[in-house]
Amino acid sequence: MAARGVNSRTRGASPSSRNARRPGPPVLAISGPSGSGKTWLLVRLIPALIVRGLKVAALKHSGHEHPLDKRGKDSARLRDAGAEAVIIQTPNAMALFGPPRESVDELVALLPKVDLVLVEGWKSSGLPKIEVHRRSVSREFLCESDRQVLAIATDERPPRRIPAFDADDVDGIAHFVVGWFAEGGTVSPRKRAPRGGRRRPARASR
Repeated sequence: MAARGVNSRTRGASPSSRNARRPGPPVLAISGPSGSGKTWLLVRLIPALIVRGLKVAALKHSGHEHPLDKRGKDSARLRDAGAEAVIIQTPNAMALFGPPRESVDELVALLPKVDLVLVEGWKSSGLPKIEVHRRSVSREFLCESDRQVLAIATDERPPRRIPAFDADDVDGIAHFVVGWFAEGGTVSPRKRAPRGGRRRPARASR
């Protein structure tokens, strides 16, 4: 489905022609260490993309165990009885309780039809990424070794020449993401100058 308000090059394009790497909508990771502000950025970026005409879904990866299906609840009782998975449907939402999926593609297949999927985490995946970097959290840059990092939200100069934004420059980051989406959702829109607070690319002093 073509997004309203998105560059005309995406209109009429099939999902596979927009994203040659995988069927379905393009997937963009927001990656960085814990405490760097990934969720803070996402909850502001999603509305900024919606007003630009994109229908967005989000996936969150956590390395911690969470009691998603609490003991004693009907869903847990049904799984204890041997059900491989249980879906709970309410008037306002639904929830799926089941074994974890092994890939992002399997999770994306569970989502409703959208134009773009943003995932939080998955920094070790081969997904295209926007890195979130905060000097007070980590001195290491993901973009230094991962060429799938297309842009960075950071409070210091990155070690290689990629579009760099202040973390609160949501408008500039949203403009970059829309450009990436319009160009197919697989490569960086290198010739597109982001709107907003882009820094001048420069080599970091080491």
